[in-house]
Amino acid sequence: MAKNTELKISKDMKTLNIESLKDNLLHYDYNTRYLLSLIKKGVPKDDPHFISSFNGFRGELFENITYELLLQYAIKNDQITQFILKGPHQNLKDANNAKFGLLMDRKQQIVYKAGYKDVSEYDAMFFCGNTLYFVECTIVVSTMGLRKRLRKKYALLSLLFPNHEIKALIILSQGATGIHKFPDFATVWVTDTLDPTAILDKIAQADNYKKEKLNRYNSNKLIQAHDVKVNHFKYFDTLGWIFRKALFKDTKMLNEKFLLSDKVNRYIEIFSKIYIGFISYDTLVELVGKENLDFEETNHVHVTIDKKDDGSYYVVFYTRVSKKRLTKIEILDNGIKLSDKDPKGFTVAETKFIDYIIKPFNEINLKQIKNIQKRVLSWK
Repeated sequence: MAKNTELKISKDMKTLNIESLKDNLLHYDYNTRYLLSLIKKGVPKDDPHFISSFNGFRGELFENITYELLLQYAIKNDQITQFILKGPHQNLKDANNAKFGLLMDRKQQIVYKAGYKDVSEYDAMFFCGNTLYFVECTIVVSTMGLRKRLRKKYALLSLLFPNHEIKALIILSQGATGIHKFPDFATVWVTDTLDPTAILDKIAQADNYKKEKLNRYNSNKLIQAHDVKVNHFKYFDTLGWIFRKALFKDTKMLNEKFLLSDKVNRYIEIFSKIYIGFISYDTLVELVGKENLDFEETNHVHVTIDKKDDGSYYVVFYTRVSKKRLTKIEILDNGIKLSDKDPKGFTVAETKFIDYIIKPFNEINLKQIKNIQKRVLSWK
């Protein structure tokens, strides 16, 4: 159960009172083109397409409202010493072309970049002296996925800010489940349910509604993301370093002393999986049965060790079926599970990187992979 009680939710945040925000919410970008087309066509509000698109907008708006209210809260709260600006409030001369660091992405969100690649995004971020808070805002009912993502975000910030205590502020909507299952480093705020209709109406009549200028805030607490100094974390270099040391070259036995070290375990929290080698398509067929695969022969299959939510580990396989399709293969107690990864996701970028550094001696045969599976299942 989350025990942190240092930050108390304000009345405006609790009720999502936006009166003080003026037209600031209209200065954010929203993905509303499809939703507005459905409204124009008179699509019923109980239509699945309308519900999905409407909830997507509601989630975007919820994040922007909570950020604006949090910005005001930060200026007034003596505990908060620095608050990072984003969206329309950030300096447009931000270091967008920087290769590493705490920066803004194309959507003006706070991200940590490594080699131009966005490693992790944060809805907001602020400092209370020597404590760094990262913020996550969502209207989803189930918080299971959010709790899983917190591990990665927390572990990454612990590397980037080794001299700071890392904490999280989680802002949820009424009705969210699992509120008492967040880790001790998290403070949880729960707001009233958001009705986005009024803002959506203003967006819909953009041609007939002249919005006010952005209400900017003046405070020496407000800072730009690129001005925050962090320890660099080279994502892909570290991934490759672990890959090269994961197995003993001759025997293909796991280098368990290395992989189970505190240092590597922290990296696993960030990556959620590590790459250790590859198997051939024929070995995969012997392992899972061709009847369980929905694709023909591929060049090779990446072997990874993935970490589950409960802290246990298991071996998972990834293979590029086509230029646009990367498939994840899991061997579960009740059978084989295939799932396709997001073509723009991080796993695709990781596998492309591993393809670049892979060598013939990184191949694992059937007997070796079975031994690896048994050892990994014994890890605690």
